[in-house]
Amino acid sequence: MNKILNKINKNYLQVLILYSSTILSIPISIAVSILNTNYLTTLQYGDVKYVTNIMMFVSGLLMFGFFVSGCRLIAICKNQENIRKYKGTMVLILFFSILIMSVIFLILSFVYYKWINPSLYKLFLIAIPICSAPLLLNYINTTAQGDNKILSISLSRLLPSLIYLLVGYFVFKHLKANSSLVLFLQNGIAVIVLAVIIYYSNPSFKNLSISKKKILIENKKYGFQVYIGSVVGVSLSYLAGITLGWFNSDNTLVGFYTLALTISSPLSMLPSIVGTTYYRQFASENFINKKVYSVTILISIVSLIAFILLINPIVRLIYPADYSQVGNYSALLAIGMTFHGIGDMYNRFLAAHGQGKSLRNGAFITGGILIIGNIVLVYFFGIYGAIVTKILSSFGYFVAMHYFYGKFTRFNIQYI
Repeated sequence: MNKILNKINKNYLQVLILYSSTILSIPISIAVSILNTNYLTTLQYGDVKYVTNIMMFVSGLLMFGFFVSGCRLIAICKNQENIRKYKGTMVLILFFSILIMSVIFLILSFVYYKWINPSLYKLFLIAIPICSAPLLLNYINTTAQGDNKILSISLSRLLPSLIYLLVGYFVFKHLKANSSLVLFLQNGIAVIVLAVIIYYSNPSFKNLSISKKKILIENKKYGFQVYIGSVVGVSLSYLAGITLGWFNSDNTLVGFYTLALTISSPLSMLPSIVGTTYYRQFASENFINKKVYSVTILISIVSLIAFILLINPIVRLIYPADYSQVGNYSALLAIGMTFHGIGDMYNRFLAAHGQGKSLRNGAFITGGILIIGNIVLVYFFGIYGAIVTKILSSFGYFVAMHYFYGKFTRFNIQYI
């Protein structure tokens, strides 16, 4: 009995740690956006976010499912030495992914210089040594989730932004800020911090043949299914930040939309945090605990209502006047973010049980909405088309994950 109570207490403590770090990351992220928007013009800020969106999009294409496969193997593995070897294999995969991404950004710099937008090619060149930041973060999120190293996830969310906030404030006081400096400094700091966290996760590179073979097998039956879904569902979520730039004369609206996403994204975090924290426990359970589920939904709804009521005056208070429209955009996007977060909780449960096809099919639904909306609706309605697309895709994701969870448990969403 004491062992069970200790396990429950540990889970709640980990939820508290991850949720607290996420709550703390909100004012830090807002402070970072305030710093950037005060030192950059709306166009410069949009350019930074445009290249960042492409960075996130490309990183999603390079995963190939290996990280989520390794995550699941780590979650069900009881031998610590084998866990270290899985991590070591994933670090090698990470290294080759970084090399490929660097080459892609070199090619993009040439393409933009010759045919698309010559003013942006320098940003792609500058991004080459620091474009690995999203890949490093994905490695930490997956391995630490499988190994239940919640502190590593918390630090990866907090430290890069906190250090950039302090360093950026000092640097911009002495050097004139521009899009190149902000892009390099923000992502460069993230690369250094995340690399240190990975180093201290203690991966092993000895006798990796068995772990490589197991990851390849797991990836064939599970991880690649998730990867296909991820490309369709997750990577395409950055498409709006690209098409808004294509269909407009400059990237100003890209900055507005991305800033609104940043502000509203905390609404998706609580349910996702619960799913991440309980991931290892989910692997051995048949249902999501009723109490955990009910409390998560209640807090999510209350948070959404409070956000909608407060966001406009807060935006007017802390951002330059040129960004006042962002409050309205954020209030609308918060609806989609809440649905997406709850969908993430179902997603983690299904992932813990190796339901790759369900995750892939759910992502197909989301991805279909994203492709159509971020091209057709953005073309005709601009940023409002992007917002409507985000809400519809998030709701579609929630419905799909809800359905597949019910199908898997065979009881049409009955909780123990």
